[in-house]
Parts: sequence; C-alpha cells; structure tokens
Amino acid sequence: MNYLREMNAFVDWLETNPLDAMTQVLWFHLMAINNKCNWPEWFAVANLTLQAKLGADKKTIIKQRNVLVQKQLIAYKNQGREAGRYKMLSVSARMGGNIPPNMPPNKGLTEDIGGNIPPQCPPTLEPILEPIREPNLVPLYKLNKTKTKLKDIYTIFQHWNTQQVCSHDKLTPRQQELIKARLDEGCPVEELLAAIDNYAAVVHGDQYYWTHKWRLEEFLLRGLDKFKTASDPRTNFLKDKSKAPAPAQGGADKYADYVNRDVAYDDL
Repeated sequence: MNYLREMNAFVDWLETNPLDAMTQVLWFHLMAINNKCNWPEWFAVANLTLQAKLGADKKTIIKQRNVLVQKQLIAYKNQGREAGRYKMLSVSARMGGNIPPNMPPNKGLTEDIGGNIPPQCPPTLEPILEPIREPNLVPLYKLNKTKTKLKDIYTIFQHWNTQQVCSHDKLTPRQQELIKARLDEGCPVEELLAAIDNYAAVVHGDQYYWTHKWRLEEFLLRGLDKFKTASDPRTNFLKDKSKAPAPAQGGADKYADYVNRDVAYDDL
C-alpha cells in the first residue's frame, strides 16, 4: 500500500462522502500506525493508545471505528482482552485507480491500483515515502511504559475497593484520568496506597472524628494530600490527641509486593 496515494485518495473520497472530523482523524492515525509498522495486513492497536492520540474516551473510539467499518474503510477484529486488530482497506483501489495523465507512477503503484497504469505515464519521478520503522510497534499495547502505567492505575483502583469506603463496580474514565494525573505529578504508587489505607483507617475508626466518605475521584481531588503519611492523618483526626498511635512500621516498602503483583485488567 502506498501511503501518500492512500492519503490523497481518502481526501478525494471525502468530497462526496463526508465524515465527522473525529472519524477522519481516527482514519489518519490508523493509516499512520500501519505505515510505522511497515504495512502488515493486520496490526494491533489498543483503545488506550487511540484514546491518547485523539483525546477521546473509549465510547467515542468505538463509535468512530464502527463508522469506518460501515464505510468499508477498515476491517476490525475484536480480540477480547487483547488489543483489537485492524486492517486498512485501500481507498485508491475502490475509487478505480484513476491516475491523472500528468501524475507519474511510483514504486508499489501496480499493487495499489491493480496494475492499471496508463502507457503514456513517464518513468518514476514521484518521491517514495518510506515507512518509519520503530521497534516493538506490533502490538502497540505491549509498550512497557503504557502497560506499567495501566497496571499501576488498576492496582490503585483495586486497592481502593478493598478498603470498603465507597466501592466502585468499574473504573471510570474520570477516575483513570485523575489517578494518572497524580502519578504524572510524581506521587509514587506506594504513597497513594498508603494514603488510601490512612483514609480508610480514619473513616472506619471510632477514635477519629472524620466520618465523611468520598468517592475515589473526590478523594484524589480533595483528600489525597490530607491523608498522605507525611501529613500524619492518624494523629490529626483523633478525637483525643493524647492517644496518638506509634509511627507505622515498614513505610512504603510494605507495599512493594502488592505493587509488583500481577493485576488482571481489561483493555481500556
């Protein structure tokens, strides 16, 4: 498949087949990813990767993907918990492969338009757009950094639910965004887990005056700093300060095994 020819054909196709801007952007990103992967027939991309590229939520990605499938611009295979697999369908081929008389062919042209090259076309003059090769791009969801970040997000979410303060059936995009923001700010996973433990101990403990139960997103926005171990919440919220507990033993190290364990999570 020729990258530049497909891009031009898609723009021409849009003149008589209008699409929403978000749908167009998704097609362009998928074509770019296919190019970077060196044009395999099928390539895998996680929803999380596309969400980051488009700045959209999962439902939007699925909706726009379905439009591209219905328009026969792509083919898609659901892989369950694995990243979905995509196949780009040639736009230039479906438009009949018509080449303007003044447009010279380039390498790979016979593959793209079924070999219909007008005999009057001059020799190759058009520059060839070489695919950008990067290591470990297929499937993209296996990039270590992305996988580690997603695992950390789910670790924090699941730990929150184990404290039975205000449990959630499913991690929401807003909760995911706020957890990621805290991690990006430099707050270690272990410190987040310790803050959750401190909050749960205060809410459930009769010796504390704090009784308000936040949802996870409220805790991340309004309560995290108050309940970090460095803020000493297990003393600050005591009804009787003379009964302050001894400093906790183990510190962040006690969460090491919890953070490093395997976490089962779905592709977002």
